[in-house]
Amino acid sequence: MNKKILLLLFVFTAISCKKDNSEPHKPESKPKREIPTKTNNLTDCYKANLAGNIIELQIRNNSTPVTGTLTYAFSGKEVTQGTFKGKWENNVLIANYTYEAKGKSKERQVAFKRINNQLLEGYGERKTNSTQFKDVTKLQFNANMPLKKTACN
Repeated sequence: MNKKILLLLFVFTAISCKKDNSEPHKPESKPKREIPTKTNNLTDCYKANLAGNIIELQIRNNSTPVTGTLTYAFSGKEVTQGTFKGKWENNVLIANYTYEAKGKSKERQVAFKRINNQLLEGYGERKTNSTQFKDVTKLQFNANMPLKKTACN
């Protein structure tokens, strides 16, 4: 009889130990909720506001290609809002900006240099009859209206 009791205790102990060992594995396999990826959300947002002149740049995807939205709202001028697609080259975002102006779709190349938590817009000579920069290595960056990194809405 003692042998039967010992055998039953051994079986119950073995079953109990087996349950305890399997429980730590459950939490590892349990999380099946989706975590949003950066390509679905804004990753970086920048804004300049100087005397009512506003530039807003929102990056949605910060890997190649870099994509996002760009808005220019200058006092007394038509607001232009559109999307951009480009790449980072030596801390400079070189992108093609597609927007609507006066009811027509337009495109031009833009450049922004990243310095700390700011972006400075680049200006330079354009190719003849083109909206593309002639030489992106010769761009001048405007420090008078820096776009400062802000919280994304």
